[in-house]
Amino acid sequence: MKYLEEYLTPVWEGKMVYRETFAMIDEDGACSAPFLYQPERILKIESYDGMQSYELGKDCIVENGRLVLTEGSGIPHTGWDMFYHATEEEARRELESRSEGLGFGPVATTDGRFLNLSAIGNPEYMTRWQIAVTYETGDAWKGTKPESAERYLPRFFKKALSGEPLTIVLYGDSISCGCDSSGLYGIQPNQPIWPKLLEESLRAAYKGQIRMVNTSVGGMDSDWAFDHAMERACAYEPDLVLLGFGMNDRCSGEEYKEKTRKLRDRIRSSCPETEYVLIATTLPNDLTGTAPFWFHAHQGEQAEALWKLQEEGCAVADVQNVQRELMKKKRYFDMTGNLLNHPNDYLARIQGQVLDTILKPGKR
Repeated sequence: MKYLEEYLTPVWEGKMVYRETFAMIDEDGACSAPFLYQPERILKIESYDGMQSYELGKDCIVENGRLVLTEGSGIPHTGWDMFYHATEEEARRELESRSEGLGFGPVATTDGRFLNLSAIGNPEYMTRWQIAVTYETGDAWKGTKPESAERYLPRFFKKALSGEPLTIVLYGDSISCGCDSSGLYGIQPNQPIWPKLLEESLRAAYKGQIRMVNTSVGGMDSDWAFDHAMERACAYEPDLVLLGFGMNDRCSGEEYKEKTRKLRDRIRSSCPETEYVLIATTLPNDLTGTAPFWFHAHQGEQAEALWKLQEEGCAVADVQNVQRELMKKKRYFDMTGNLLNHPNDYLARIQGQVLDTILKPGKR
């Protein structure tokens, strides 16, 4: 399937980069956004939804590792005021204008403004200002690369490679539900959520019947996960459980590690042969580390904490450190669907790429 190849080719492989996203935000009288890699040949420049195409030289140029809009460019762009309110009063008026309440807000930012929450449940508010560029590069990935977890998941790989039936349970929060992939909302380009991409890729790679059950619920944390583990994980007698909590845990990395250990052990008590992948969640907007909601809290400590739990029967999918490497070049606004804590199609694909790499054999 061609789209699987494009969506799940790991970003850390370089060479061909598919639909990298760029937020077109005016600043100091200009509009530009950074490339992850230095492009050698631009193949396609299109709107986020894929419905419009743009021309290099006419609508934009490449300059100093950035995509720069030309004067009179046809590419939509906007200012930072689209994403922030100057006052709490403005932020409250926005919340009051919503047809459905959020149950939280306003959200102050660390630089004294308030986040515009219009993109919550409506990613087009953000993504209409993002474009997608497909290009070739000769640059190499500088960070660590995810690797196959074959040595840590012997039962899963033995069954998968021999074509035996497998049941995988994905148990996590809104990121595991697929927020904010376009396919979740039925909007263009209608990219399937990353769990669906992963499921299709595993079915294509292994001969056996793979059943993937997604029991994730948005907004939940590790304490809730522990309380509901029996009906949302154990009841399916899974061969493998992918644990995807953490975004809504405001505790320290060490406390999160112990909560994850406790959750894993609760499932083990009922399913002793089950193996695990612990997902280090994507990172939220670091401007939201403010009272009373603390959307950005200690999530950045979670990857290091989870690595301490890796052992036979339990592997780590470190999405977080891949995102950190991306953000040495890219900005959070280039990769978000809701401005707050959800990935857009591009970053969601990268989460799928990490999991896909973990659950495939390494190079032999």
